Amino acid sequence: MENAIYLDEVDSTNSYLKRRCKELQDGCAVTARLQTAGRGRRGHNWEANEDMLPLSVLLKDPPERDNLTARVGLAVCEAIESLYAENAPKAGIKWPNDVIIGSRKVCGILCESVFFGDCANVIIGIGVNVSQSADFFEKANLPHAASLLMLAGEVPERGRLFETIAERVKFRAAMPFSECYDEYRRRVLNLNRQVKIISPNGERTAEAVDVASNGFLVCRDKDGEFEVSSGEVSVRGIDGYL
Repeated sequence: MENAIYLDEVDSTNSYLKRRCKELQDGCAVTARLQTAGRGRRGHNWEANEDMLPLSVLLKDPPERDNLTARVGLAVCEAIESLYAENAPKAGIKWPNDVIIGSRKVCGILCESVFFGDCANVIIGIGVNVSQSADFFEKANLPHAASLLMLAGEVPERGRLFETIAERVKFRAAMPFSECYDEYRRRVLNLNRQVKIISPNGERTAEAVDVASNGFLVCRDKDGEFEVSSGEVSVRGIDGYL
């Protein structure tokens, strides 16, 4: 794959691209054997060891940035499934972009914007749980997470997984969300479920009923329907992760 960077160790693949954003080309992707200081959404740390695949993709001034995170989640689902010739794991999405297999999270995604004048670049950070054991997640207090090895019984070669995800991300990121909408909505697993919407102003319980054409989550409570943006809230299930 062109514009692919392989590192032995890095603090964060997102930080690596941030530091070199001006000099690197659009579509450049980086991965490392070990990431030591990865971050998730809302400042959470990524629990990582060499059994997790970290990667980041640089997109220079991509279209429709507001729902880019949704398209990335869809791309990761498609990439993972494509690497299993038989008995491919069925990947879904906990809105907006957590990749889920068998009700367990196998991938987290963090999109960060980097502005240069009028140009808004986006760095997409992805962490795939590849071959960690159940004991790893238990010790890390991550009861809703699992690895591809745990859920599918085998794992793709790391380099192939990295390149397949990066290429699929670039493909979906270049498309308008309207062309991704039907497939994205089909994969959203927390529709028709009771969810807890967590924002800086507090928590609100509602039913997730649909995905809007802009990628927002449509919810309903006693006061009627309303939309929530992934940039403003976090969504959790009432009875579990979903």
